[in-house]
Amino acid sequence: MNTFHAHGKLLVSAEYMVMFGSRALAIPLQLGQTLHRIRSEHPRKFSWKANYGEKTWFSATLEPGSLRIIDTSDPARAEWLRRLIRASIDLMPSFQEDLFKWDVETRLDFSPLWGLGSSSSVTALMAEWAEVNPLDLHFMISEGSGYDVACAIASGPIQYQIRDNAPHYQHVPFLPPFSDQIYFAWLGSKQYTEAHLREIKGKFQPEYEEIHRFSCITEAMIEAGDLSTFMELMEEHEEALSSLLKKEKISDSLLHGIPGTTKSLGAWGGDFVMIASEADEKDLFNYLHERDIQVIYRYKEIVYGGDVRK
Repeated sequence: MNTFHAHGKLLVSAEYMVMFGSRALAIPLQLGQTLHRIRSEHPRKFSWKANYGEKTWFSATLEPGSLRIIDTSDPARAEWLRRLIRASIDLMPSFQEDLFKWDVETRLDFSPLWGLGSSSSVTALMAEWAEVNPLDLHFMISEGSGYDVACAIASGPIQYQIRDNAPHYQHVPFLPPFSDQIYFAWLGSKQYTEAHLREIKGKFQPEYEEIHRFSCITEAMIEAGDLSTFMELMEEHEEALSSLLKKEKISDSLLHGIPGTTKSLGAWGGDFVMIASEADEKDLFNYLHERDIQVIYRYKEIVYGGDVRK
């Protein structure tokens, strides 16, 4: 097989808190990333090209064996790729012999600016190719919780938790009867997760009661049977995390007065928000468009897994 595919992700609950042991609800996406292996014609060079739409958004050429970066469009990302390759080989030494027989082209279904898992999906793709555990590979090169890599290989929504310093996750049924009233919208800015998480982790250490509270909210969200209950849980989550982070809620700033309830997803200050609304969809979309928010997905358009797919 010369083609591999992995899913993008969204973290619905327990952002930040998942790093401290809270149970989190995470969803894999229909949008993802595909990796194509192409037989190399240059044995002294390993070429990597990442595409989105008609454009190449990242490229790098490495020297096989030493993994020296020969040239690249993005030195920081090339260094991350070099570490990913080195970790893959460390986990499976025989992988090196096969890897450098190929060049690589990847293709994203979503913009790399959206924060939907361009890095985590590559981690999962490399793990599949090298035949290693994707979460083992993740923790060799990243400080993140790993929920995003778990989503990349999941067949549907998952509940994810770091317990006893190890990742645990299980698939959960999450197709709410009110899913037609749930939307995901991109705010138009990119939050760089690794640096942001390091900053946050240095600022606060939540107590057990706070960690447990977010676990309870996660479970209640999964079990919610009606929209009003789900919206109340979204509001409780936003209030509690806003207090802990000492950050303003999106509903008090950019999305003030929105006809519905909003919840930040992932790293606050960028990327996506979840919106639950009883309003007419046209009115909601007009509100968002007036604030120059153009990337909007309905729940069933983006969530992957089971009966959710159309």
